[in-house]
Amino acid sequence: MGERVNILFVNNFRGRGGGEEFLRDLLPGLVQKGVKVGLVCRPGTPLVEMFRNTAVNLYPIRRSGAGALTSVFKVANIIRSENYEIVDIQRGHDIIQSWVGACLSGRKPVLLYTPQVPEFMKSRFLLGRMDRIISVSRSIAEMVRSFSPATSGKMTIINYGIDLSKFKPGNVKPGFLRNQFGLSPDTKVIGTVGDLWKNQIEFLDALVEIRKEFPGVRFALVASESGIGQIRAFKQRALELGLSDGVLWTGRLSKEEMLSFYADIDIAVSTHRNEGFGIWVLEALAMGKPVVAFNAGGVRDPLDGCPAGVLVNNGSKEMADEIIRILKDNDLRWKMSEAGPRWVAERFSRERMVKDYYRLFQSVVHGA
Repeated sequence: MGERVNILFVNNFRGRGGGEEFLRDLLPGLVQKGVKVGLVCRPGTPLVEMFRNTAVNLYPIRRSGAGALTSVFKVANIIRSENYEIVDIQRGHDIIQSWVGACLSGRKPVLLYTPQVPEFMKSRFLLGRMDRIISVSRSIAEMVRSFSPATSGKMTIINYGIDLSKFKPGNVKPGFLRNQFGLSPDTKVIGTVGDLWKNQIEFLDALVEIRKEFPGVRFALVASESGIGQIRAFKQRALELGLSDGVLWTGRLSKEEMLSFYADIDIAVSTHRNEGFGIWVLEALAMGKPVVAFNAGGVRDPLDGCPAGVLVNNGSKEMADEIIRILKDNDLRWKMSEAGPRWVAERFSRERMVKDYYRLFQSVVHGA
């Protein structure tokens, strides 16, 4: 274990997405290595509940109304009084607050920015204020470098990792999804995770082809069934194609329910062509499910070369062909199911991710 490092993370997101799941896995691992970890977040958000009564030092700071102005002074005081040497900024809209707070603190902490989605901070000036940029995938790194070539020398890529102790196929009882929708054990189920802006509508054309070979196949979505325009467009397209009876809406699921969801599906599909990384893809692989995805975006990082995954270069017809091939070949599906957990354990464990971040933090502070 190296010298002690004090790190303040900043994430003011109101909800809970991949970036927040990332912190859930990373921060306790850093604490175990002796790192002093702080987290600036909004009051009343999932992050507060996630880290309440833990060894992570929570600093809930309001940003609405007058809080938008006073927040920078509060951040400055936290950095100064707690002697934080690194400020790791998780989302682009937090850069100004963190940068100004760091300047006012008088401490000159190292500023890191971790873009996790394609909608990163589009300001060359603010990107230039960062000492290092940590991308979660090659795709995000390429986008940032293309927008601001000056960031190339500051860029490090560290992929996500997951807590494999929670994803053990043999320990999860199947039947949650099939019981909920009255599906027989031999009904083929294709699953995906994410709200409907992730291009699930394109998969409907593939589903038409798949149902020619497997008429009873179902497409299960872990997503809200209402609230955004993409949902209405998806439902209308499904109706036009005669697929409404083949679509299952699970809504949002708890972590325990997600494990049962993975246990019940036969294949996972990722339809988003601009994914930052796709933590859920790692989870599906770890649960022994083959994954088929478009060969675009950050999902290439966990699936490139993966014996349990297929990257599709063209459109929905090719995706349908690959899924049909896997569903028809029980031996192939079994081999892919066996290979997925090994692939994740070897390359995408939480322990590997924590080690990579810890090594980077040590190097930027102590030159280790």
